[in-house]
Amino acid sequence: LLSVVAGTSTKELMEGTGLEKVARCMPNTPARVGAGMTVWCTTPSVTTQEQTNIRDILALFGEEIFVSDEKFVDMSTSISGSGPAYVFLMMEAMTDAGVHMGFSRDVAEKLVLQTFYGSAKFALQQQEQQQQHLSTLRNAVTSPAGTTASGLYELEAGNIRTTLQDAVWAAYRRSLEMGEDSNNHNNSNVGPRNK
Repeated sequence: LLSVVAGTSTKELMEGTGLEKVARCMPNTPARVGAGMTVWCTTPSVTTQEQTNIRDILALFGEEIFVSDEKFVDMSTSISGSGPAYVFLMMEAMTDAGVHMGFSRDVAEKLVLQTFYGSAKFALQQQEQQQQHLSTLRNAVTSPAGTTASGLYELEAGNIRTTLQDAVWAAYRRSLEMGEDSNNHNNSNVGPRNK
């Protein structure tokens, strides 16, 4: 059994189905275009060959990462599983700003989509070459007293880092809560809470 159900542990899946060979994964919506990120684990009874078969299936949808500890599947739900929604919200806000400035919605959206696509592609290339940390890439775009520095100042003044981190923690806590049942009371009181 290969499950994509958020918050349902392999133990619950085994109990509910009677199967001992269970794989649990958390893909994301970019998998629909072969650019997804899927984190997955298996029960101990899944053989190495079966894991290879699962890896081959998941690789059809983009990148995959096997984790030996199931807790990382729940954690990944909050980053890569929910992450596209965070990115889409940022894209939407930037597009709206472009329209407010005077661009047509089509042009503003194209500017934003290509910027996100190109930035992600460039960052992935740098990661593969183990050349630059994300902060180095950001700094390379930021001239002293320039337009980017002014924009970043506003983002930092608006606590974008804390807000994004809080969103990830909130999604993780919710993933743990979704997995709670009468036999498994996960502690969803994890991470910082600024509210």
